[in-house]
This record gives sequence, C-alpha cells and structure tokens, in this order.
Amino acid sequence: MNIQAKKLSLIEWLVSLQDETMINKMYDFREKLAHNPAKQISIDELMAELELSEKARKAGKVTTLEELEKESGNW
Repeated sequence: MNIQAKKLSLIEWLVSLQDETMINKMYDFREKLAHNPAKQISIDELMAELELSEKARKAGKVTTLEELEKESGNW
C-alpha cells in the first residue's frame, strides 16, 4: 500500500469513528505531532509509556481483537 492509499485509509477510518474519547485522543496526538513533528522519545519515555500500557492491560482497560472486529462492523 503506497502512502496516498494509507492516508486515504486513515481518513476513512477517522471519518467513521463514533467514539468521542478516541476522537479526542487522536486530536491530542495530532496536536503533539504538530508541535514536535520530528521529536524522538528517550528510552526512559518509551519505558514509561510501556509501563502505562502494561498497567492498563493488567487493569483490563483493553479491547481484544475480537471485540474490535465486532465493533468495527458497526462503523
């Protein structure tokens, strides 16, 4: 898939989103990129993000692939 096809796929996915929380997260992510588009994160920052993700996973704050596939059928 070339870059134009990837961008179109992302646009189509974003337009179809109904989850306001996810939209807000995507907006925040875009804002971070706009202010620091080429910023690389340090190993410490990467490890902190990994730790947060692991805590979320252990707390059950995840969506399984099956749940995501089922939900995406409603998009």
